[in-house]
Amino acid sequence: MTAATDSPETGATDGIGGDGPNPVEDAAGRSNRLIALVLVVVLIFGAGVVGWRIGRSHGDGTTPGRNSVDVGFFQDMSIHHNQAVGMAFTYLANGTDPLLRQIASEIVVYQASEIGVMGEYLGRWGQSGTETGRVMAWMGMSMPADQMTGLASKDDLSQLDAARGADLDQLFTRLMIVHHLGGIHMAEFAAKHADIAEVRRWGHSMVDGQLGEISEMNRWRVEHGFAAVKVPDSLSHS
Repeated sequence: MTAATDSPETGATDGIGGDGPNPVEDAAGRSNRLIALVLVVVLIFGAGVVGWRIGRSHGDGTTPGRNSVDVGFFQDMSIHHNQAVGMAFTYLANGTDPLLRQIASEIVVYQASEIGVMGEYLGRWGQSGTETGRVMAWMGMSMPADQMTGLASKDDLSQLDAARGADLDQLFTRLMIVHHLGGIHMAEFAAKHADIAEVRRWGHSMVDGQLGEISEMNRWRVEHGFAAVKVPDSLSHS
């Protein structure tokens, strides 16, 4: 589906004088205030989660190695989450559907807080983010970071930035469902193969949460006349 070509700036100047309220700028201002509010919630919520998680973990003193599933999962999922948060912010800036805005806000809050917690774990283990530019070696399928399963391409992200209205709605849901499916692929592996029980629980939790959001977005797509994004049979019956 082709993204809308009229930009807010063009619409704002056509037939409008220099004085008086600008409805486009007003809408942008409201969106920016919402984004700022969401960021505050992320910081407050994320800090609390970090303290709670760290306080109740590492009771056995286990420190996973650099090449472990535990470290690789948290490093790569942090990269993966970071793109999802960026896509959700794009929808919050330009999208208007109430349900999709709610989903985007939840992605920002929960995935941004999880990035913080995963980074705290990695720091305690003496590890940092992915430095080699390659990912998923911990799954036996090393690849460049920009080819990680589920990631949107640069062209996809450019189209998302430019889209408006129904074009944005359908593109955001499609890209985010594919993104979630890629994250589930990694989380399922970690849930089965991570050494630390807490990391395995994280994997299970991410699978459940993202499957729920996929179902919600696919249901929205069907209700609004768009085809549902295919979900593997192994997941649709989970």
